[in-house]
Amino acid sequence: MTSIDTPTAVTDRLNHQHGAAITIGDDCDLPDDLVVEIDDDAHLTLGNRVAIRRGTTIQVHRGATIAIGDDVAIGENCFLSAMAGISLGSGSALSNMVDIHDHNHNERSAVRVPSGDLLPWASGFSAAPIVIEPGVIISNKVSITAGVRVGHNTIVGANAVVTRSIAPDTIAAGVPATPRRHFAGAPAPTIDQRRTLTVGWFGTSIMEHLEAFNARMANQADLPPVGSTVTVEDWRRRGYVHRLHLWLQAVWPHLGFAVDNRGAGGATSRDIAEIVRAAAAERSYDVTFLGCGVNDVWRGFQGRTAEAVDRAEFTEHYTTMLESLGACSRTVICISETPFGPIEDPHTVAEMNLELARYNDIAAQAAARAGALFLDVWGAFAAAARQLASIPPETATGSLWSDGVHLSELGDALMQHQVATFLTEHRIIEDLIDYPQLERDLAIDHYRPLFAAHRPA
Repeated sequence: MTSIDTPTAVTDRLNHQHGAAITIGDDCDLPDDLVVEIDDDAHLTLGNRVAIRRGTTIQVHRGATIAIGDDVAIGENCFLSAMAGISLGSGSALSNMVDIHDHNHNERSAVRVPSGDLLPWASGFSAAPIVIEPGVIISNKVSITAGVRVGHNTIVGANAVVTRSIAPDTIAAGVPATPRRHFAGAPAPTIDQRRTLTVGWFGTSIMEHLEAFNARMANQADLPPVGSTVTVEDWRRRGYVHRLHLWLQAVWPHLGFAVDNRGAGGATSRDIAEIVRAAAAERSYDVTFLGCGVNDVWRGFQGRTAEAVDRAEFTEHYTTMLESLGACSRTVICISETPFGPIEDPHTVAEMNLELARYNDIAAQAAARAGALFLDVWGAFAAAARQLASIPPETATGSLWSDGVHLSELGDALMQHQVATFLTEHRIIEDLIDYPQLERDLAIDHYRPLFAAHRPA
């Protein structure tokens, strides 16, 4: 540092200039040419022992927050600019000429700039937070773009452009920055705001799959004796949705997954449409799954005509649900219904499956029109059922169905595999880790809770 001022003098100058809009910790080493710009309702926090070198600029625009943790080192000629928020975790380091902008210009469309105004900011901005977790090293001349999260201990190589989030304990490099290898990182620090994805499920009891629960039945050290009686203490959701949640958490342990399972036993598309409408009005999701139709068809074959839903009505409900889910979800995945198993005589089951296949076709077409993804599990179930049926009874491993409609554990395992494979092949989770960019004012309100701990009350 070439400053002729003492670090205390620089701290005094910044405190005098910005007042309550800045918080500076103890023993910080700041250059006299540090440029700090803080707009109305914005806040900058520097932790203890922060070291910043010459030529660096920090801009905190209206309503935004920049939070720099303890023992952070920032090199020469770095530029940090926030319209939503930027967080540099404790012990992280930026080398020289690193650029971090959490916002972008909107396109100069006719709608945004109807007058043709040539001011660079006439089209407005979109923004999303940037979170650098503790212990991250960002090398020389790296640019980091809006919505990115870089996991703890990660190293980003020189001249990289980070446009997508990077997992912890990773070496990343290139344009765009991509993982080159992973390593056994140092013990993970406590992450105050772990990235959590919200997953919504809307469908029938195939998704709901209730299971009776008693604490002793789940405790290997206190299992009740064979033949004894236990009380059902609770009903818990299990099935393939539960299995998939465990898989997600195991594969992406650095993320959180908040699962909202609104599957309903016996529900037709008529019922599920009401469930979707209520859910969409009260919350938002990163990804939602929609599957229905089995009860719409089954009720007709059961003679319960008042509850049955014909194809025209099913089309209407499915289209409406996709509109609602599309408005509250970043990604919508439609799942075909599984075929009926041996619930009636073979001729009746064949007729039921022929009709259910038509409903699946309607769902696939509606998903395509709405821009939603569609996972067809029918073929996998039909193939597995054929193979299992050919196994001699004395060596049979069971059926895919527990009663011809609801799935057995074997069916749950196949369903979980189908969905997990689909998520992997389409890189759904990787695409959702980034924070979505929102219009500037929306971003300020939406992401402020992420930085609440770094702003004065």
